[in-house]
This record gives sequence, structure tokens and C-alpha cells, in this order.
Amino acid sequence: MFLKGLKPTLFRISTKLTLAYSMVLILSSTLIFSFLYFQITHSLQAQERSILVSKTEEFANRIEVNGLEDFKEYFEVLRTFDKDSSLIVGVYGENGEVLFSHSPTPEPQFDQTLLINELNKHGESTFEFSIPERSGAEAVLVLGKILKNGERLVMAKSTEGMGRQLRYLQKLFWWALLPVALIGFLGGLFLSNSTLSPVRELINSMKKIERGSLSTRVPVGGSDDELEELKLLFNKALDKIENLVNGLKEAFDHLAHDIRTPVTRLRGRAEIALTSEGDIESYREALQSCFENSDKILSFLQVLTDITEAENRSKKLKIEKKFISELVREIMDLYEMAFEEKNIKVIQRLDSHDWAMVDPRLISRVIANLLDNAHKYTPPGGEVIIETINQTESVILKVVDSGPGISPEEHGLIWQKLYRSDKSRSEYGMGLGLTFVKAVVEAHDGKVSIKSPVKDGRGTEMEITLQKMA
Repeated sequence: MFLKGLKPTLFRISTKLTLAYSMVLILSSTLIFSFLYFQITHSLQAQERSILVSKTEEFANRIEVNGLEDFKEYFEVLRTFDKDSSLIVGVYGENGEVLFSHSPTPEPQFDQTLLINELNKHGESTFEFSIPERSGAEAVLVLGKILKNGERLVMAKSTEGMGRQLRYLQKLFWWALLPVALIGFLGGLFLSNSTLSPVRELINSMKKIERGSLSTRVPVGGSDDELEELKLLFNKALDKIENLVNGLKEAFDHLAHDIRTPVTRLRGRAEIALTSEGDIESYREALQSCFENSDKILSFLQVLTDITEAENRSKKLKIEKKFISELVREIMDLYEMAFEEKNIKVIQRLDSHDWAMVDPRLISRVIANLLDNAHKYTPPGGEVIIETINQTESVILKVVDSGPGISPEEHGLIWQKLYRSDKSRSEYGMGLGLTFVKAVVEAHDGKVSIKSPVKDGRGTEMEITLQKMA
């Protein structure tokens, strides 16, 4: 049970960061100590060897100049001052016999036979080697020189003192490693807590959002690190999600409102037909009304489906080379009588080379939507301009009306599903026309834009750009 409870804690990022920081600090301290230990060991060894070398040269010169007897007398006097009590000094004959010997107190315990054997192995003028002490813990460093008369001067020194110093350093390190580990653990906790604080804020915000609070945002500090940038991006994403959810709620409200009317009419006519006794003609009128209202509902739902397919690009476009001016003329033939009834003057400025790679069926519906809006919102006696502009890589279609215009605050809203401005509430419509226009044009990798007002605080200019190369 303890291990089961411990396992999630061990795999938390904060625990991993704490352990990682501690391990890095401990390993770095170990590496630094190892480097220093190596340097100190090397320095002490060099110092010990330097003493032996200098004394070997000094004693060898004295023996060669003044003789061995003088050296013995000199060493007896020198021994009184105890200056070289730590050195082992010996003079050996050519056959290995001991001519002079001095050992410090306490005397290092090593095998004299092993020393003689090593001396016999080295025939160089100077030699250097080490032999173990009988205790096995330390070694004796030996330097020597063959004198002119064939005798061998040997200088040796036990490394026990150096070993003690190094062992003391090791103990210091192991004792120092405990506070280092503690500092590493505490530092790791502080580092993990400060580093993961923004992540915890994100988690807390997500939990509040999960409980239904879409207005929750992550607190943003003043730093410029990556986690602060993540919080900013997270807040922006939440803003978009909240706008989409609110838009979806509003869209459903509009959807319910726009569908309620034809459904109510359909139900009302059907109820009247069922509850009253009428002739065949009245039943026919009721069925005709039901058909018209059900057709409106189906048309509404079909436009929604077309918009979704265009936005998701789930339906393959039937692209072909088509002159936009030809499509405009075909649609104008359908709307010509409607414009004449409102006495609206239509000015066509169509370029004869305005071809683009498009799906003619969808772009014709786009043009129809733009002309339908121009017809709805242009007052009687007004003017509508339809213009195509041929460019090297694209074609621009503009539809300009002289209606009341659209406020700048609504320029970004008119492309949303089911959005209808206050000025358009009096006109019949589903609020999907411009949404369909934007979805289809962008599915063609084109662009849509609006300019309003156009002149004297009135008028709206709708512009779409279509590519010549699909």
C-alpha cells in the first residue's frame, strides 16, 4: 500500500525536478572534489619526490667529494637536529652489502630483501621505484643514485603522512556531501515550485473551466519566459473558445427563432386542415402552405450543411476555368426584374478577361447572395454597381450598393452564422448569406472584404478575390 501511494508522487514533475537538481549538485560536487583530490595528490607526490631528489643530489655530492666517513660524521651531527628524521638513507656496496643506514623513528616496516632485489634490477645511474610497507596500507618511495666508486646511495620516504592527509580530505568530503545533498534537495524544491507555479495555475484554471466557469483566465505575471508566453496563449485560446461557445449559443437562439416561424405556420395550417371540414381546395391550400414552409426549413438546413462543407473543405470542388463576367450576367438575368420593380439602377463594369479557376455552381451562388443583399438593402431609386477587375494572378469582384451601410463595429460579425444586424431585422433572411460567401471564397483560397460606409455615410462595398490558378 505504501509503494502504491508513493508511486504517483515519484512520477510527478516536481519530484523529478527536485531529484534531478539534487543529483546534478551532488555529481558536480563529486567531480570537483575528484579533480581537486587528484591535483592535491599529484602535488603532494611531486613535493615528496622533489625532497628526495634534492637530498639525493646533496648527499651524493658530499659522499663523492668528502668520502663516506665524512658523510657518516656529518649525518651524526645532522641527526641531532632531527631535520631529516623522516628520510630513510642508505649506502650500499656493489654486492648489496649495507655500508651506511639511517631509519627514522618510528621506522617504516618494509622488506629489506625486496629493496635489495629492486636495487639489483636497476642499473641506471639514477633510479626510482616504490615498495609496499608490511602493513599494506602505504608504500615507500625510493630514489637512488650510483656513485662514481660504484656504491649506491638510496633515499626513501614513507607515504604514510601523505596518506593520512588524503584520508582526512576524503572524510571532509563525505561529511561535506551531506549538507550539499540537503542544499540540493531544498534548492530543487524551490526550483521546482517556482518553475511549475505557472503550470499549477494552468491546472487550477482548467479545473475551474471543467466545472463550467468559462470566464476563468490564468493570472499573468510580468516575466517574459516561455511559461508566461504559454499562459498568454492559453488565455487567448480560452477567449476564442468562450467566443465560440457564446456564438454557438447565440446561433442556436437565432436558429430556433428562424425555424420557429415556418414550423409554427406548418403546424397551424395542418391543424386547421385536420380540425375543420373544408372542401378539396382548402385542403390543397393547406398542403401547399405546409410544402412551402417545409421547403424553407430544408433550404435553411441545406445552406448550413453547405457552409460546414465549405469551411471544412470536406466536399471536393469541381474546378474549371470560368469567366466571372459570364456568371454575373447569368445571375443578373434572374434579378433584373426584381431590381426594376424597386427602380434600382444597376451599373455593370465587367472585364472581358476576368477568368478564374472556380467551381461555377458555388461561385454563382456567391454572386447571387451578394446581389440579393444589394437588392434588399438598396432603397427604391438607388444604385448598385457590379464590377470585375482582371489582375495578373487573380480576379476581383465588387458589388457596391447605396443602402444604409454597416457600422465598422459589425464588419467582423456579419460573416458569422445567423448574425443579422439591427438594420436587417426588418428584411426576410436566414442570416447565412455572407457566411456562405466567406466559406466558399476561402475554400477557393480567395479573400473577402467589406468597406462601409462608401460615400456620405451610406453604402456598402463587398469585395471578393478569386485566384486564376487553383
